[in-house]
Amino acid sequence: MKIEDIKSMIEPGDVINIEGKTKWWKIWNKITHWGIRFYQRRLFGKESNYKDTHTTLYFAPDKIFSTTVPRARWETLDHQLEQKFTVYRYKRQDYSEEDVQFMEDISATLIDIGYDIGDLVDFLIGGFLGYDHVRRVRIFEFSRKKMVCSTSVRTIQENLRKILEEDGDFSYPRLFNKLNPEKWTLEDIANFERTDVEATTPAHYANSDWFEGEFEKVCSWKDLGE
Repeated sequence: MKIEDIKSMIEPGDVINIEGKTKWWKIWNKITHWGIRFYQRRLFGKESNYKDTHTTLYFAPDKIFSTTVPRARWETLDHQLEQKFTVYRYKRQDYSEEDVQFMEDISATLIDIGYDIGDLVDFLIGGFLGYDHVRRVRIFEFSRKKMVCSTSVRTIQENLRKILEEDGDFSYPRLFNKLNPEKWTLEDIANFERTDVEATTPAHYANSDWFEGEFEKVCSWKDLGE
């Protein structure tokens, strides 16, 4: 499969996850990636897809919403495909043109929001305290107005759900809201309330079969060259 084949497969509304890689001398980036993977591996297991460190939302080849350091911005598809990428698609139903436009409009309002590194630290602390799905720890959060990549993408998706529900359309259920009993223990299921938007990680999209299988893999960097 060639890069042009990959580009032709991607559709507006698709989620693109990136398996981050950084230079050895960028110590802070390496620590950040380690922390994200440590938490995701702890949550989903070592056999899961836990290595992704970044989540973006695709609208057009020159318009991909990405919350990164230091702040959210538009990126290009070429930039995404230069990295270890995986594309995931919402599979319960197709997004309409109106759905995509709404999400793009919401994304535009989030451009330039700051990236909240403190959230990543709180993820780890919350996980150690047993809060894997709900946000109960806010020690290092820099601002309620700042986000990390995966929480900003899910914020956009949940805004679509909410606006449709206000019009009586319940076609998009809340994401990651039910655990798959084949993946979780009975204790996990008994203690589960919901997955807070602020508890969403890149690995939630990569492992949505641990929930209700909301997303399916479309293609990845591993398909190139085949």
